[in-house]
Amino acid sequence: MDKWLNHPTALKIISLLLAVLLWAVVHIDPETSPQTATSSTDTKIIEAISIMPVGLDTERFTLTAMEPTVARLVVEGRITHLFAASNDQYIVNVDLSNVKPGIHELPLTVKLPKGIQKVELSPQLVTVRVEEIVTKDYDVQVITQGSPVEGLVVGTPAVMSEGGSKVKVTLPSDDMSQVGSVVANVDISGADKTVVNKKAKVVVYDTQGNEMSGAVVVPDSIHVEVPVTWPNKQVPIQIRYSGTLPEGMSIVSVKPEVNQTTVYADKAELDNITIFDGYVVDLSKIKQSGTYKVKAAAVDGVKSVSPAEISVQVNVESSITKTMSALPIHLQGTSKGTDVKIVSPASGRMDLIVSGSESALAELKASNIQITANIDDLDAGTHTLPLEVELPPHVFPVSSSEQQLTVVVEVMAQETPGSGNGEETDDQEVIGRPEEEESPPPDDSNGEGEP
Repeated sequence: MDKWLNHPTALKIISLLLAVLLWAVVHIDPETSPQTATSSTDTKIIEAISIMPVGLDTERFTLTAMEPTVARLVVEGRITHLFAASNDQYIVNVDLSNVKPGIHELPLTVKLPKGIQKVELSPQLVTVRVEEIVTKDYDVQVITQGSPVEGLVVGTPAVMSEGGSKVKVTLPSDDMSQVGSVVANVDISGADKTVVNKKAKVVVYDTQGNEMSGAVVVPDSIHVEVPVTWPNKQVPIQIRYSGTLPEGMSIVSVKPEVNQTTVYADKAELDNITIFDGYVVDLSKIKQSGTYKVKAAAVDGVKSVSPAEISVQVNVESSITKTMSALPIHLQGTSKGTDVKIVSPASGRMDLIVSGSESALAELKASNIQITANIDDLDAGTHTLPLEVELPPHVFPVSSSEQQLTVVVEVMAQETPGSGNGEETDDQEVIGRPEEEESPPPDDSNGEGEP
């Protein structure tokens, strides 16, 4: 061996080999080395990456179904690149930009991080269902839940929102046909007065009563007022008066703007109310014909009234007087005697001076006037009784020293058993002069005085 190594040719060959090895170490790039490239590259598998739809015109269409919804993705790249990329950088899309309503099979596309390549995508195609979006107007139905304080009742709810009860409901065309109701629920549990400006969410239900959570509602809530009141009913209005008109004036007519009003009371009281006479016209404030505001006064048993104020058209004229002659006086009731007669006026008739407007007095007849005296429970003897005069509206008796609205009657003593002819006499009701047959009143044209 030593002999071979000492040979000049052998030394030359060994020197050449060493030179080649040194050159290779200096000039060969590690990155291009097959051994180094193989060791720095790897693959990655993402088993369930979500498929993202893109490009859909969401104002006109909606994606109602997609199968499958995830894909399996295999990629490769340098180990450093694979480690640097997060899973949300791997994107699988389906392009819906040119899709019309219906069922379609579309290809998937992939977006990957820099330096990483797709090896495999499964599936390559996805099935989608696209439907047209439909918007329709609906009236919201307000439904109350719970009960108010005992004794109170719930009225008809009212929508107070600016747009009223109308809302717009947006759904896929196939779902729109399943809409059963559009509802706003309002809780009134324990309410003791009207629920005002209550905000209520609008909910869409299908025909089976299930909430359609996918429905888009505009506006999604409304403001509601729910009347919570005492029981109520409508009754006719009867105008009352206070004070007196200025001297020389008389009422021709009084007409309220409404003929009925709503009264509120507990049920027992409400059943007994047939009219409302709480609107009182103060005659002392009437200076001329015109429209006057009249507020409702308190009335026993009535909790409140609606409207609380009404307008009344009052027409007035100059007042005149008129004498109605020989009007009969009627006695009403039962005395303690057997017979009652009118002593003064002896005829049982009287002249009555009345005042009113010219138009009211022009239509006044004797048959429109009732003059009565009450003889209930009168003992035997002579009695002076006040007269009650019933006249048509806006006609009044004149009260003066010349016209005393009284009558003098005489009550005969009741006979005791065994006296007289021995017959008992029952108490009786006496009207007019019992001992005379009442004669008919004189003709109005001759029996009435001039105004």
